[in-house]
Amino acid sequence: MTSVLPCAPSGPQRPRSRQLQIDTYLRIARSLRRISRIMNVLTDEELDRLIPLLTERRFASRQLLFSAGEVPERVFLLLKGRVKLYHTSDNGKEVIIDIAAKGDLVGDVAILEGEEHTIYARALEETVVVAICWDDFFYLVQHSPGLAFTMAEIMARRLSGVQRTLMNLVSKPVSGRLADALLDRVDGDDVRLGLTHEELGQTIGTSRETVTALLSRFVTLGAIEHTDDGYRLVDEELLRKIASGAVAVSPRHPVRGQPTAPKS
Repeated sequence: MTSVLPCAPSGPQRPRSRQLQIDTYLRIARSLRRISRIMNVLTDEELDRLIPLLTERRFASRQLLFSAGEVPERVFLLLKGRVKLYHTSDNGKEVIIDIAAKGDLVGDVAILEGEEHTIYARALEETVVVAICWDDFFYLVQHSPGLAFTMAEIMARRLSGVQRTLMNLVSKPVSGRLADALLDRVDGDDVRLGLTHEELGQTIGTSRETVTALLSRFVTLGAIEHTDDGYRLVDEELLRKIASGAVAVSPRHPVRGQPTAPKS
């Protein structure tokens, strides 16, 4: 369980000049608008009301932001770091739903889910956020048409992503799902995993051992190659063929010769 902090700072506040306060708010507002599209849709007046409600929090790697079953306390905007959002199955296995990064909101889904969180949120690395009380955020969504519309778009994209994941789980072999995951993480020529093999397996519904074996097969086939900090994309066309199922790759059998198309 995560520790509960007061939603607003308590105790006496050090006095500050009106101009210093205005300058500080303007600096925070500019920073938030650079980081997050969500903040860009707020009017200056809405942002002025929001900033005094925000509190900065820091989470160590592996620390929980919230757990399934908890009543929503806060919504978090990520300033630094990454957070994995996941379910836990009855047998204790984690299934990663999404990875939130700088500029993303975490905890906002509870608006649609009712009284309790239905997922876990855990920092993957040292993470810095600004937090707003859930009630204040809910009020802001209700009274800001721009924010409400943007939140609807975000929810629709998330739903589309979940539908795609479910479709892949039932229609694609694990090699295709892994190839898809790699293509989603291509940055230039680099493949930025940002996850351990175990966590990557949790995003595509397989084991760490299978991910490790398939990555080795992809390297042997020449689709990707090892680098000091991960992998580099070598043959995008081949990787896309693996993702589509046009080229079959088995995690159980070492690659010999060229890849072959699956039998019809």
